[in-house]
Amino acid sequence: MKRMLTVILLGFLLLSGCKTIPSEPMNAYEKIVKSAHDRQGDPVMVDADYLLVYYAADWCPYCVEYAEELKEQYSLYKRMYGDNLEIIFAGHVNDQSDENLHAFLDQGSYSFPYIPYSLRESSGVMELLGEHRFYIPGFLLLDREGIILSSSNGATKEEYLRDRPLYELQTLLSIDCAVCTQ
Repeated sequence: MKRMLTVILLGFLLLSGCKTIPSEPMNAYEKIVKSAHDRQGDPVMVDADYLLVYYAADWCPYCVEYAEELKEQYSLYKRMYGDNLEIIFAGHVNDQSDENLHAFLDQGSYSFPYIPYSLRESSGVMELLGEHRFYIPGFLLLDREGIILSSSNGATKEEYLRDRPLYELQTLLSIDCAVCTQ
């Protein structure tokens, strides 16, 4: 009897421990950071308050022209704000493989992570654009909640402003720093 009770109790504990607790669906931020990889294809741990998702392509002359300025801004922001931000490269909707993404990363010698082509769909990174016409180079600024705080895009080409999310990020990080020092 004692042995049977032990078996029943053990079975109950095993079964109750195997129950899966339903989890909330991941937001855009969580999907993107889960998909981030380094140039060698290894997953990268990203734990930043803000993400700048960067859309660009190696065939875009404006993207190539912007490379040095972007690297300088990225380096400056990382020195000033540390791990409060990360840039993650998403590529362009016309990319067909990781080779397209690697060509861009190599061309600019970028050090930030990217989303491999195979993870593009599950990350939802292209759906964040909300439309297929997105001027490049361009950014989306997201917070930890997955909310898009700013976009380079506009309804027209005249309303496009490449650095709008960078300005918004700098404002947010400055406010965050001011609050932290009080």
